[in-house]
Amino acid sequence: MGLSKLLFSSRYCQNGVWYMGRRLLASEAGHSPCESSGHKESAKSGGSAGAVNSKAAVCGVYTTEGQFELTGWAKNVDAAAGNKLTQHLNVLGPEFKVGQAVVVTDVGEYEAVALASFGPEHAGEDELEGFHVGKENTRWGIGAGHKVLNPYGFGKRQIWYDVGHHADATAESFTLAEWKFEKYRHHPPLPPAGQPAIESDAATDGQIRAHAQNWARYLSDMPANKMTPTDVAQEAIDILCPLGVKVTAHDKSWIEANNMQAFLTVARGSCEPPIFLECEYKGLDSGNVILMAAKGVTFDSGGLCLKKPSDMIENRGSMAGAACALGAIRALAELKAKVNVTLVVPLCENMISGQCMKVGDIVPALNGINIQIEDTDMEGRLMLADALVYGQAKYRPYTVVDVATLTHGIKMATGGGCYGCFSNTEWLWECARRAGAVSGDRPWRFPLWDYYKRQIVDDPSVDLRNRGSGKATPCIGAAFLQQFVCTDWLHFDITGVGKLAHDPPPYLCSKRMSGRPTRALTHTLVNIAMHDECRTKS
Repeated sequence: MGLSKLLFSSRYCQNGVWYMGRRLLASEAGHSPCESSGHKESAKSGGSAGAVNSKAAVCGVYTTEGQFELTGWAKNVDAAAGNKLTQHLNVLGPEFKVGQAVVVTDVGEYEAVALASFGPEHAGEDELEGFHVGKENTRWGIGAGHKVLNPYGFGKRQIWYDVGHHADATAESFTLAEWKFEKYRHHPPLPPAGQPAIESDAATDGQIRAHAQNWARYLSDMPANKMTPTDVAQEAIDILCPLGVKVTAHDKSWIEANNMQAFLTVARGSCEPPIFLECEYKGLDSGNVILMAAKGVTFDSGGLCLKKPSDMIENRGSMAGAACALGAIRALAELKAKVNVTLVVPLCENMISGQCMKVGDIVPALNGINIQIEDTDMEGRLMLADALVYGQAKYRPYTVVDVATLTHGIKMATGGGCYGCFSNTEWLWECARRAGAVSGDRPWRFPLWDYYKRQIVDDPSVDLRNRGSGKATPCIGAAFLQQFVCTDWLHFDITGVGKLAHDPPPYLCSKRMSGRPTRALTHTLVNIAMHDECRTKS
């Protein structure tokens, strides 16, 4: 497949406006490369003039020793409306907690105001919970406020959102809350977008990170027949190239020429041609490179070890690792982060055919290690093995980060509360932990012991087994990948959080792809770069 087919596909000029959701159209950063001024004008008009002139707001309420208090901006709204909000505060009961909101109509210039609980005013980081409570309470409050306005039709007006003490969290929350997957649904023109009540650099950065997560949600949520490996490569070119990211899409002949036999073993079961994607973001003229590798299985049937139909429904999101990694690259580029990151993504489908891989097959990885296939539904580690070896040999990174929906075991262990994190160094784990605290998307560290390695190298007839003999599948999967890494390394297993959102926070849609942990991954990469800079100076 030549790049000309990708660059000049008709999709390049058709889909730039709708799929990114409501917020992207009003954002200065991250416009589709084909957006015209006409598109922007239609997005701003968003329906009738009455709808544009109608305003709503989400105002924060702090809880201090059982007493309710409006935020600073909310007090200004209240004063202009004759203290109408204060009157409603007096009737709120103790059940008014974080994640809840109530609607008050006809508040001064606002047609409606949602009073949303922000929890304690000066809440900080909770080490036991693993995140910054104040920031996450703000996200929950903004998300709840947006949600309660929607049934009354106020979600279709221009909404102003209280930033409280955390403008970045507010911007992230309403940008995520306003996004909907409506690619295949006919709908009226998009309504006006929400705005932070007080503009700031922190709010702008928050919106950029949230837009990146929304793009990851879109990529993951697209039907598998509409988001093939070629389509993912096209999306990367469409969105990332205008931001200054170098994107290279390699076709099957290139993959064969580079002897990626483990990757090709997975891909050969499908009629869709595989793609090997490389994305290079250079925020510095020189300096060390962080290598990211991500699993990009655009549909995972399980192969001959077939999944249950109920499990297949969300396995169009088996490329959630790739989606999050691409989203993180986009966020770094728009933020102009001072970091050099290269992303490698093997893209294919895991399907059944007369040519698909079989249980018992032995294939060599790019570094010569012979792998016995014991479970065709554990294909992600085969693809990543070749990607990791190739990326390290070409780019000589000082740090490797990989992201994948690798094992179902991580979902059984943590549900949707956090994603699994494995690392062979303490400082990388600390970078990931701090990123999770700030973003609200928490990692949890799992063991990376020789105990698990022994369970995949205990067959004297072969170098490595892709399933192993133990029960701790997340730890065994990480031990497998470690055999292909020769530097400081961080592994994210995101199966529990990266696919369909089950019991999500108010700012995410239930039963749709979550795009998690794009924002946390972005923070992690920045933290790694900052740590390296400090280490170099010292």
